[in-house]
Amino acid sequence: MKVITIATDLEHPFLRRLLVPSCDAVGLNLVVLEANKKGFRPRDKRAFLTDYLTRCAAPDELVMFTDAYDTLFLRGEEYILKAHAGFSQSVIFSAEPNSWPLGTIGLALQKDLPARPYPYLNSGGFIGPAGDILALCAKYPSPPSEQFPLLKQLRTHDFDTDRMYGPSDQYYWTLVHLLESDTVGLDNSAILFENFTPTVANFCELSRWTSDFRAHGKQAASYRREYARLQARLQSPSGAAQVHFASSLTKTVVLDLLDEGRLPSWLVGVLQR
Repeated sequence: MKVITIATDLEHPFLRRLLVPSCDAVGLNLVVLEANKKGFRPRDKRAFLTDYLTRCAAPDELVMFTDAYDTLFLRGEEYILKAHAGFSQSVIFSAEPNSWPLGTIGLALQKDLPARPYPYLNSGGFIGPAGDILALCAKYPSPPSEQFPLLKQLRTHDFDTDRMYGPSDQYYWTLVHLLESDTVGLDNSAILFENFTPTVANFCELSRWTSDFRAHGKQAASYRREYARLQARLQSPSGAAQVHFASSLTKTVVLDLLDEGRLPSWLVGVLQR
């Protein structure tokens, strides 16, 4: 089994200080694929990943993708293999509390009632046989929005979700999951992946919080609120293999807590094994 990430900055502090050491500590084989920073977009991750899997992985080899700058691992291969085997689908994605980037449109596309506590796909972590991942990417070379009547209707009103959200890898995988639910599952209960992003009613709130932090630094109300929220949230240890701090403000707070020696022992302890 391999863990694969894609990075444009090999010296990014989260990658260097948290993701790489955590994989070393739990014995995971981390493969870092370096991408050129200039012009790189989140959707380009698929091209890098499929190129690597085509060249370097057998079809039945289990591979786990992880974001580079806001994730770390708590458990190793034995746990991951056993947890993955417990799902009925072969490709399992992380899940989160927010419908992003589609927002309320994403809610309208859902066929079933939300599975709590993490109802919606997050593309910052997924696992499956290399052959199955490659087959999905080959079947859907671009976001399959044409297969959703609602999205086609919106396009007639000049609301083109491909144009608005096409650069998002999460947009692509959300649509693929809705079409391929027998193959692609979500880790709604955080067995393999746990997402620590704040729950918001409107995802635009996160952008406003980031702008507030950029303008006012650690004195920003958004920073103080996220600092307090995350400290309280981290009082409860995660049982997952990967944890994901999936917003720019959240991962900033994590790095600050690391520098201040305030990360809880269950989280930082893995780095000291």
